[in-house]
Amino acid sequence: MEVKARRQGNSTIFTIPKSISVPTDTKYNVYQDADGNIVYEPIKKDSYDIWADSNLENINFDELRKQELSDLGYNPREVAPVGKEKTDA
Repeated sequence: MEVKARRQGNSTIFTIPKSISVPTDTKYNVYQDADGNIVYEPIKKDSYDIWADSNLENINFDELRKQELSDLGYNPREVAPVGKEKTDA
């Protein structure tokens, strides 16, 4: 199948025939190899699902929060605003 590059503004456009069936909004990495071939590689979506990660089941969030406050050295919720910060209180 042959396609022709065309100019549109400052870009060069290649049309993709419908028979190739590319879903809309698909993202690609594009590069030109040493032989001059233009290569489009689909960017794979990250399939990581935080809610299905069994490594997170045994985390003690209360202990983690206490450690983070200890590392910070103060509790931001107990410190009065300084300056012109907007607060709901």
